This record gives sequence, structure tokens and C-alpha cells, in this order.
Amino acid sequence: MLFKTRVTSWKGVGRERHIIDKAVGTDYVFSSDRIYSLLPVGLTSSRFSYAVSPNSRKTGYDEIYCNTPYVTVKDEYAVPPLSSVLELSIFPNNNTSKTPTSTFINIHDFVYAWSHNPYPQYSWLIYAFKGFLNKTVLVDMTLDEIAGVDTDLSVLNAQWYSYVNPAEIIQPTYYLYVE
Repeated sequence: MLFKTRVTSWKGVGRERHIIDKAVGTDYVFSSDRIYSLLPVGLTSSRFSYAVSPNSRKTGYDEIYCNTPYVTVKDEYAVPPLSSVLELSIFPNNNTSKTPTSTFINIHDFVYAWSHNPYPQYSWLIYAFKGFLNKTVLVDMTLDEIAGVDTDLSVLNAQWYSYVNPAEIIQPTYYLYVE
């Protein structure tokens, strides 16, 4: 459901400022449930309309061009969320000198995230607070960690190997019966 891609163009009202590196683009994490009108652009890129504020009547869809192939983005539609909430480590008042706190947000309230410049170990994240008001927070997580928060740890997933050692011998489960 959450996936990372490199955005090369973002067309919308006031959205062009989000592309920091004009030459190669900027990495973002998006939610597949806000994507509409997905179209291929060549063999290695795609274009889609993205609902930044789907519950607001004042905004429309932003047109995003990314370097992720059409098939890869389309496959994200089939990935169900693991949970209805995301646990994020958020800095209070966006201050990195303070201790981050665990905050839970609804998975469908996630809008998008991008890497904090010049500290890529942090990320800026926008979520729809109570479904309407977009709130920007500084998260003590990388973009890969944010995308991995909602990733299934099945054997079929490529990210599974970073969490589980396949050479590890797992002992059978023993049951203790109490009479």
C-alpha cells in the first residue's frame, strides 16, 4: 500500500516546489489508495493523479510523474494494509533535539512523505488529521522505514529477507498442557 518512488515532476497548485533536485527528482513515499488515472510513460516510468486532500472540496488531483514502472505501481493496489494504523516516531514540535514519541495514525490518513534535507535519517510526513486538515510532522524514520511500516513480512516479499534470516533454524512450537 505504501511505496517509495522518485518523483521527476509534480504538477498541481503550488506543488512544483516539492521537487528539490530538478535534475534527477526527489524520493517520496505515497499511498496507493490515493492514486487515480495511472498511465505508463515509456517502459520505465509512470504518471498518475494523486489526491492530496480527497475529503476537501477546495483541492483537486495533482499530476505526478515518477520513475517507477507502471506495472510496479499497479501491483501496489493489490497490497492490503497489515493494520488500520501506522506507528510513527514523531518529534514534538518538529524539533530534533527533543525525544520522539510514538504516534498512531490511521493508514488511510497517510498522504505522503519525503526525506528531510540535509538529514536523510529523518523524514517529513503529511497526514490528514481527522480526515480533513493536512498536518506536517518530522518523523525519526527514513523513507525506507516508513514504506516498510506497512509491508507484509511474507516469504514472497523481497523485504522479508532483511527482517528474517533464511538460514535460521526455527524449532517447532511446543505446547504446555495444564490440567
